[in-house]
Amino acid sequence: METPGLPSSSHDAGARTNVLLVSSFVLPHTGGVEQFVDTAKEVLSARRCRVRVLACRLPGGSVDADALVPTWFLPPGGWPLPVGGWRRLWREIGKADVVIVNGARHLLPALAALVARLRRKRVLFVLHGSGAPFTKGSFFYHRLLGSVFEWLVARPALRLSLPVSLSRAGVAGAQARYGVAATYVPYPLRDLRPPKRARSLPVNEPLEIVWVGRLYPEKDPLSAVAVVERVRLSRDATLEFYGEGILTDALERLACDRPWVSVRGSRSWAEIQEVQAGAHVCLSTSLRDATQIGILEPLSRGIPVVSTGVGDAPRHYVTPALRSFCVEPGDVDAAAAAILELASAYDRYRDEFAANGRLLQARHRRGRAYLASLVEPATPSRRSSSIRPADRLLTGNQPTHVP
Repeated sequence: METPGLPSSSHDAGARTNVLLVSSFVLPHTGGVEQFVDTAKEVLSARRCRVRVLACRLPGGSVDADALVPTWFLPPGGWPLPVGGWRRLWREIGKADVVIVNGARHLLPALAALVARLRRKRVLFVLHGSGAPFTKGSFFYHRLLGSVFEWLVARPALRLSLPVSLSRAGVAGAQARYGVAATYVPYPLRDLRPPKRARSLPVNEPLEIVWVGRLYPEKDPLSAVAVVERVRLSRDATLEFYGEGILTDALERLACDRPWVSVRGSRSWAEIQEVQAGAHVCLSTSLRDATQIGILEPLSRGIPVVSTGVGDAPRHYVTPALRSFCVEPGDVDAAAAAILELASAYDRYRDEFAANGRLLQARHRRGRAYLASLVEPATPSRRSSSIRPADRLLTGNQPTHVP
């Protein structure tokens, strides 16, 4: 019997696997999904896969994709609606052995999954969210239209694919929200090096705080301003925002009478790594998230981070001494207190974060191999099982030894 997304046909052991990555957005558009697509392309190419990327065409800008489909971006948040390129989609899927689609809340990945199954291709549907409900934003878009889209499009596409979650939170969310059992794969981090120079914090030096992410209500950047205002009651501090989104204007208005707030706009991934390495602490105020790549990357480099405890964020603080730096969402006082505690013994906590980073690197290094194992074709010895051993190890409703 064939498992959805995993046909039983075998390939020559020496053949190269053709992989199509599908995502509405790719680099240089910033975000965790975009970073994953770039990382997955790098990982799979190193495993002798031929990888192509299909994405939406952005207005007036180039993107890192091999094929693009015409797209309208609907206000207010710019939701991507493909309006053409159907023959291109059909051809690209036809050339692939495996199709990896990204994001359950966009139309292009779901359509690609449905077309790929129609053409009897293996499909991995990568879930980047936690499945948590939206608590901010448009009721009409997020709850009404979002629910209709999930039932009519996302659920059928997921049930015809092999759902993959890059977070533990997403495994539970996939079951609760979509009724599917997702396979957990630790986020396949790039090889990240610690900062070249370890920061210190003299008593009279301002505390430099950096916030990186999409400037949208679910990321709650406005709360970061309130957090640092409370910190400044006890010691001097600055706050820099890096990212784009519908809250940019609101943040710029706040910055007008707060000279310690700077709104820097979007930067490349490499530039963000330098910015985070130069800060005393990275701050995340997200209200809903899954992998939390925005804190996973700096934490894995040993950079101090204060974050809200959403998605997998609590798991990223492996060292017990650091768990107090993961606070309740929306608790401005707790976040400010955590930053002040960090500042009170900065050198000691910096060393704890460095040790924590080494543990995270070891955990997520395995994600690269797990991702590749899901893409590689089944061998005859494995065809007796509709889900391969690696899948059974990592499927969300099965026992697992992956920390």
